[in-house]
Amino acid sequence: CWVCLVVVNFIRSRALHHRLFKVLCQEMEAEYEVLLYYTEVRWFSRGQVMKRLYELREEISYFLIERQSSLSKHFDNIEFIHGLAYLSDIFSHLNEVNTSIQGREVSIMDAAEEISSFVNKIPLWKRRLQSDNLANFPTIEHELSKNNIILSSSIKTQICEHLDKLENSFNDYLNPTYTKTDIWLRNPFVVDLNSIDDSDLVKDKLIDLRSKEMARQDFQTKNLIEFWCTLTQAYPRAVSRAMQFLIPFATTYLCESGFSSMVTIKTKSRNRLDIKDDMRVALSNTVPNFKKIILSKQQQTSH
Repeated sequence: CWVCLVVVNFIRSRALHHRLFKVLCQEMEAEYEVLLYYTEVRWFSRGQVMKRLYELREEISYFLIERQSSLSKHFDNIEFIHGLAYLSDIFSHLNEVNTSIQGREVSIMDAAEEISSFVNKIPLWKRRLQSDNLANFPTIEHELSKNNIILSSSIKTQICEHLDKLENSFNDYLNPTYTKTDIWLRNPFVVDLNSIDDSDLVKDKLIDLRSKEMARQDFQTKNLIEFWCTLTQAYPRAVSRAMQFLIPFATTYLCESGFSSMVTIKTKSRNRLDIKDDMRVALSNTVPNFKKIILSKQQQTSH
């Protein structure tokens, strides 16, 4: 992976190389003309970098040979290309997971379930890979079928080792303790009450809640956070427990969306703009009545 980032920096960090590479891609009629920079603060960055690097591998190889760079030897190595194809595939899967846990209303429970689903798929992917079934790695499959070859045992071993490390790293990412003791907050009307300890006082409230037909209808029409908020006064103990899992931020989505809004608002031509009020409007869930605000302002009269 570090070789890929070195290649990107070799081309993108130098203005001359960047311009020459863009011209080369135009001459070779490539689908893309530039490589992408990798940045830690953007979720999809690494996956997009690897995908773009793989798609422009022929143009990159030609450019590195022209510049007499020692990095060109990697693009002549078939195992490196297969490894690059694997990175493109696995980061695409990771990006799909990231997409599924984005949003203002995503809770820790939603994120934990999505990540748990992804982790549980990894052993299956390994078994398929070991039996030469590359259904989960379409880029590798396309690369192999194009050249009519099979995946080498060394690359297969490296991929399996990487999948093992990926699985282990995700096992500690989130702690889904709610699945054991607080699963009732996902749906208090269908959970098995026998799974809740008799010493838990919330159990009494859940039995009472199940007899409320209006509460059942609210659960069907409102999202989970709105549903529990409507029960704050009637069932404060249960709501307090539920909010421990519903209030905390599951990801950095809100922070990321704030940065995106700031980048859109504060451009080079408005770099001295005080964006405090603009950011408040951009990030608020409430859409202001702009027409009413405009009518309340005095128009600039002509002289």
